[in-house]
Amino acid sequence: MPGKRIAIIGAGPIGLEAALYARLRDFEVVIVEKGAVAENVRSWGHVRLFSPFGINSSEWGRGALPEVDLPASDSLLTGFEFFEQYLHPLSQHSHLQGCIQENTRVLTIGKRHLWKGDAIGSRARLEAPFMLLTESAQNGEQVVEADFVLDCSGTFGNHNWLGDGGVPAIGERQLSERIDYCLPNITGQDRSRFAGRRTLVVGSGYSAATAIVALGSLHEQDDDTEVFWMTRKTGETPLSSIEEDTLCGRADLTAKANELASNAASKINWLPASYVREIDSGSDGDIQVTIEINAEQGGSDCKVLAVDNVIANVGYHPDRSLYGELQIHECYASQGPMKLAAALMGETSSDCMTQSSPGTDTLKNPEPGFYILGAKSYGRDSRFLLRIGLEQIQSAFELIAAEAV
Repeated sequence: MPGKRIAIIGAGPIGLEAALYARLRDFEVVIVEKGAVAENVRSWGHVRLFSPFGINSSEWGRGALPEVDLPASDSLLTGFEFFEQYLHPLSQHSHLQGCIQENTRVLTIGKRHLWKGDAIGSRARLEAPFMLLTESAQNGEQVVEADFVLDCSGTFGNHNWLGDGGVPAIGERQLSERIDYCLPNITGQDRSRFAGRRTLVVGSGYSAATAIVALGSLHEQDDDTEVFWMTRKTGETPLSSIEEDTLCGRADLTAKANELASNAASKINWLPASYVREIDSGSDGDIQVTIEINAEQGGSDCKVLAVDNVIANVGYHPDRSLYGELQIHECYASQGPMKLAAALMGETSSDCMTQSSPGTDTLKNPEPGFYILGAKSYGRDSRFLLRIGLEQIQSAFELIAAEAV
């Protein structure tokens, strides 16, 4: 749409796909990325995706790369492969040349001549351009104006705390640099940190399971490798299996992690219904972690673990400070946009693959022209799929077309 400007926050998979979609429709586009293109994807590049390339890429994206030898539709790529074989070529497309501002952070977003409480429900808010205050080492602070904003910045990197109730455990903030809040490459470049060492893994999702399986593999090679796996969950196994799981990799990971937790010979010590109380530096350079065990039985049993590593796979949350000056309706539980969060609450299956498209209206906010897409739109809900994000892009542009009239 000639003359209409779209600012996209984040040059990850959804940001790049949205930018190409916009350029194919003649919008002026700027992508503001705080790091490098797809930097978060590359940070977990050693991990293999459960879902195939065909549903993690768009028809318009694949169609724009006729000279690229793209992966087969059913390929299960690692993060590195996804970047090298698709996202990087996409970012280099002629339509996106000059559109991407790397190493530039969006500090906050406002509306020209309007404060947060002004013109509620009025078309004046749509007609006033957005102002994105950005900052980079090269250009300092600048203001980028746009008619529409797509926040595709995701949640990765904004980690939750591992203490009870989501509050930082005593000492956690001071020792946060010694804690892995992402997923280290345990059997690869980070192997020396974990082989023959004692590691505490906190979390009951697939990231934690991936760490556990990798650490179990290290134990087979080095008997001194010892692991404690702490979860809030109780039951017979740490992870619940999905009946007739269509994702073979996910089913295999679940089975392996649960087997390691129940096998006494694996050196994986599962601590269910447990919480971290305090973290401190040990006198020998280790990390002293005070945990509350069997909390459902009264929580009177405490134990101090001396470990060399702590992996906190406790999830992520959206950075909402970007739109603090805009009129955004947020869910009190997930911190995602309210309409979408309400729709997700109606999903009863734990299998993210069975979810249906939430619908175009769920992307609407009180702030016209502002849309949160991708993983950030799900807030703290971990069921997001790239397929859903690609559908959101199309839905957002339906709304933009209506607003631009």
